[in-house]
Amino acid sequence: MIAAQPNSAVGALDELARARNEALNVVQWLARVAQSYVTSGPPERRTDLDFRAEDAAFVTKPFADGIALEMRLPDLHLQFLQNGQRMPHVFDPQERSPAEAEAWILVELLHRGIDREKFSEKLPYEVPGLLTGDAQDYAPETCREGLAQLAIWFGKAAAVLTAAARAGGAEKPAIICLPQTLDLVLRPLSGAKAIALGFSPGETRNPEPHFYVATAVKPASAMPTHAIVRGSELLAEGELARAAAMLLKIAAA
Repeated sequence: MIAAQPNSAVGALDELARARNEALNVVQWLARVAQSYVTSGPPERRTDLDFRAEDAAFVTKPFADGIALEMRLPDLHLQFLQNGQRMPHVFDPQERSPAEAEAWILVELLHRGIDREKFSEKLPYEVPGLLTGDAQDYAPETCREGLAQLAIWFGKAAAVLTAAARAGGAEKPAIICLPQTLDLVLRPLSGAKAIALGFSPGETRNPEPHFYVATAVKPASAMPTHAIVRGSELLAEGELARAAAMLLKIAAA
């Protein structure tokens, strides 16, 4: 069963856009840590994040004997994990600058015996308008409702993508988050001719959260899409199975 839909009114979309921008800024610290320390998998996929639907958390792949970094919605708190367990010390980005976020990460790495010299702010992609230095602070409290809505959207999107994957024959669906866009992407289904299903929390050209079908062997920040369906339209199906079936029907068209 899909519960009440997230709000997609015009005013709510403006609030959601502000929340998306805040989350996109903060989540880049996960991408930077992953780019600096994750060594498993293809290099072009090392910044891919896991999305943990039960507590709306984005998590890096593990590195350095089970260390990972997570960001949680709706507060955007950052926290290190060890073997899946949260470690002491939480970074609350409210009224904190990017310089303070970097300093916190470097101290946490030092406490865990991880070489700080390997940490780099460089990203393998560009995100326009990212906050840098100490001239501006993060402000998640200014879009608290939008962040709460964003958490709901991600939770429902993950449920629909997982149901679609299982309906398509996948036993262990692999849903990843692309930090450059915050998209959730389902790895191409077996025998699906490189068709990938995805969810976007919105962007400039399509501000409303939406699901899409993409033709790409490897999910990337700019995937050629051949079908897009508004999130509000898909979730209006009411039942998880019906929403997943509709998405698979679009993919097969």
